[in-house]
Amino acid sequence: MKLNLYFIIITILLSSSSFAQKTTIKGEVKDEFNNIPGATVLVKETSKGTLTDFDGAFSIDVNIGQTLIISYLGYETKEVLISEDKFYSIVLKESLNTLAEVVVVGYGTQKKTVLTSSVAQIKGEELSKEPVLNPTQALQGKAAGVQIIASDAPGQASTVIIRGLGTIQGGREPLYVVDGVLTNNINNINSSDIESMNILKDAASLAIYGNRGANGVVIVTTKQGKIGKMKVNFNYYTGVRDILSRVEMANASEFVIYSNEATLRDLQRDNDPNNDNILTQFFPTNQQYDTNWLNEITRLGRVADYNLSLSGGSESINAFFSVGFNEEEGILQGNEFNRLTLRSNVDYKISEKLDFSHKVGVQLANGDPQGFGLFTAAYKQAPILAVRDDQGRFGSSTSYNNVANPAVDASNLFKKDKNKFFKIQGAFQMDYEVFDDLKFTSRFSIETEYGRFYSFRDRLGDFLARSPQNTESSFEGGIDNPAKTRLTVTHTNTYRWFLDNYFTYEKTFNDVHNFKATLGITSEENRSEFLSGTRNNVPLNNNLNFNLILGDEDDTQLSSGSLSVLDRLYSYIARVNYDYDDKYIFNASYRRDGSSKFTKGSQFGDFFALSAGWVLTKEDFMENSLFNTLKLRGSYGELGNQNVPFNVITTTTGSGGFYAFGPNQDLQQGTTITATIQEDLTWEVTKEFNLGVEFTLFDYKLSGEFDAYQRTNTNATLQIELPDVVGLDSFNSHVGEVQNRGLEFSLNWSDKIGDEFNYSFGGNFSYNENELTKVTNQFFNEQIGGFINNGQYTKKIAVGQPLGSFFLYDIEGIDDTGEFVYKDVNENGIIDEGDRQFFGSSIPKFYFGLNASFDYKNFDFSVDTFANFGNMVYNGKKAQRFGNENIEKSVFNSRWTTGRPSNTTPRAFNDVPLSSTYYLESGDFFRVNNITLGYTLPEKITNMFAKVRVYASAKNPIIFKKFSGFTPELPGDPLGGAGIELDAYPTLRSFYVGINASF
Repeated sequence: MKLNLYFIIITILLSSSSFAQKTTIKGEVKDEFNNIPGATVLVKETSKGTLTDFDGAFSIDVNIGQTLIISYLGYETKEVLISEDKFYSIVLKESLNTLAEVVVVGYGTQKKTVLTSSVAQIKGEELSKEPVLNPTQALQGKAAGVQIIASDAPGQASTVIIRGLGTIQGGREPLYVVDGVLTNNINNINSSDIESMNILKDAASLAIYGNRGANGVVIVTTKQGKIGKMKVNFNYYTGVRDILSRVEMANASEFVIYSNEATLRDLQRDNDPNNDNILTQFFPTNQQYDTNWLNEITRLGRVADYNLSLSGGSESINAFFSVGFNEEEGILQGNEFNRLTLRSNVDYKISEKLDFSHKVGVQLANGDPQGFGLFTAAYKQAPILAVRDDQGRFGSSTSYNNVANPAVDASNLFKKDKNKFFKIQGAFQMDYEVFDDLKFTSRFSIETEYGRFYSFRDRLGDFLARSPQNTESSFEGGIDNPAKTRLTVTHTNTYRWFLDNYFTYEKTFNDVHNFKATLGITSEENRSEFLSGTRNNVPLNNNLNFNLILGDEDDTQLSSGSLSVLDRLYSYIARVNYDYDDKYIFNASYRRDGSSKFTKGSQFGDFFALSAGWVLTKEDFMENSLFNTLKLRGSYGELGNQNVPFNVITTTTGSGGFYAFGPNQDLQQGTTITATIQEDLTWEVTKEFNLGVEFTLFDYKLSGEFDAYQRTNTNATLQIELPDVVGLDSFNSHVGEVQNRGLEFSLNWSDKIGDEFNYSFGGNFSYNENELTKVTNQFFNEQIGGFINNGQYTKKIAVGQPLGSFFLYDIEGIDDTGEFVYKDVNENGIIDEGDRQFFGSSIPKFYFGLNASFDYKNFDFSVDTFANFGNMVYNGKKAQRFGNENIEKSVFNSRWTTGRPSNTTPRAFNDVPLSSTYYLESGDFFRVNNITLGYTLPEKITNMFAKVRVYASAKNPIIFKKFSGFTPELPGDPLGGAGIELDAYPTLRSFYVGINASF
């Protein structure tokens, strides 16, 4: 019986093996354009598997009838049934499930499926589809809760504000983290080098950065090499730029009429028709010149950008190298900027347990700056003034007004400015696998930046050129500075280093309990240096005038310098992530910071966040719902802002009287202490609640995210002003509470029609309400600001108002003589400070972005838009009048006259106007940010190239706005120039053509 049993078993096994035919198959894994190295190929029925090699190829032993599972991050997993075929070409599609992505967070990464915080991600491939001069420009309109105030000035980055302003005295910019390096800006990063940008918005994601996280964090991850043969990518674009919205000014005849009417008004008001001094201000109607000053100082701007990168790798080393060069001729004459960037990112697999990497970026930049005040001068200068007179001298406006001839500065004939920058960032990281579930990471990072600023002035040449009456013998140059030429050279240097050491433990228990913990220590040091020297009467020779050695040796030389206090930060970090079967999610993070910036007893702070999430679609009752995924999440946390102003004790010598001192009772000069300090001044603390919902529908085609938040700066730094009897100046103290409440919503639809037409639509909406809700000290100083250099201010800080709100006189109308009628708010019969009121803020309440993209065969087309509503802007250049400045054509056409009374525009005048609602306008606008049309050449044409795409792009081609000025996007301090168009750079429209090639 036993022999028969063995015979039966052997027979069954042999027959089974005859049915399961073993074979070796080969294949390749690729996407729409390229082979995919490192893709996972598994046999479903076994644990057997392999990875694709450099060329995306694989080979594996299987049985006919088994199933291959092919997967790669960012692509949909695909199953293939094994037949008798020996070769399989497998094409993976990009995943539409955005919740399956991995996002970068502080000191690690997380799957979006178990993320309980608010993080927005912008992929590098979105940046490469269109020309982007600076990475921050690409964020505008692409992430909810992220306000971008764009700047088109050469070499300047846009302003980034995440979830509103929480401070007015402290720093307001977010923290940037580039491959682990903490920095203040990313002006040195080439957009083509970026793999992804992750924007951390709520306390749950930010608490791990402690007292650096209150204004949000932008994490920039640069590209790295991947397993596979070397790839070469070349990107190039060139284009032209011009002012998007020009302000039409009065011509010569209109200016003369307006100015003569203003002079007549002065005569009538003074009731002195025989005043000869005033009569001489009348201009004849037959003017020789009609100058368009904006045209005289501007030109068609030009841009060119080149980028070359090489990447590839093996199982032991992956590398990415790039070099980029950008050059720009600004629209202001003489304004130029160029930048060279270099990057080297290398990952080494030293052993099975030890990995090492370095990521180094270098920037060298040069700029020829021009003052933005030229735009205001061109706006105000009289059109009847000649650029140059018949003798070739620049026209002088001394007999017209007090506005300088803008063409003088624009010409750079009598001045020469040069800025030079060198910046290097480096991160050196070691990852050691202690055992299967525990990894140790040690990272040392450095950043240093050198600035060189040269300013040369030919003061005599400028003096002689401005008037035929000026002679060298009449040149005085001023009592304080009689020098004919003057050179100032300034050197700056900032440097910092960071050391991060932390453990990451990740383990799954019983297939459902997923646990991940991070524990570590971080430290950093920062210092800056400043040195400036000035020399008079340096020779005019262009090869010599940046040399401080030359000039008058006997002349008084001015110099200054400083070395900052060495700032140190030492921190402990901890984070725990737990989820049950990707269904119930709990996260906690903690950071304890110790900062040398603050006095003993106020140096240490504790910051934390708690968050939880629930994936409802994992529940049985949601099995047949409309949602593919539905996740609820909530969080609370406390953050810090260490960039607060410090109090400095000041003394005044000479006003303290005299005191008899010493054995002879000699009188000694006294010194008065005029300030005090608050010893416990420390970081500001922001507390934030956040509730969010994430969802996908219709087989992941529709995805969306909704957040509601309230963040409160509980100890905002504001000024205190004690009574005059105390004898002290105002000083800073933690006495304010600033609150931001908001809603964010984003929605994206992505689908395809057939095999050749892909399309997507997306949009995001943000609402934010900002308010100084409370002040805890009766001596709070309601600071004023928004000065427009004519003795007038426009802003004030007060409880119940947004930060930096406009504080103005209200115009009720125009009286029957053509004069402004100001509202007498306090009803005291006169117009005084008590009649000012608040009229909104430059901080928008709503902003949103809409985008669409279409791919058909080899064509691609995309459109991005951005809109901003609910804020006000002040036309400072229009309000800055002293006498005989030019006016806008619309003001001339609508002005009050005896024959045509107006209810909106006063009669011609030359007085300095009060800061009023007449100059306050809506900041609402809707703009098309980008339109790009591209075409990818067929493979049979490109030959040696893997892919060649050519494109044309229009940046900011169309804007719909209410503001009558150049641009409603006006960055600056909330109590300073934010929202005020005065010496501001206009928004530009640009047109580019470019090429993306890879081989």
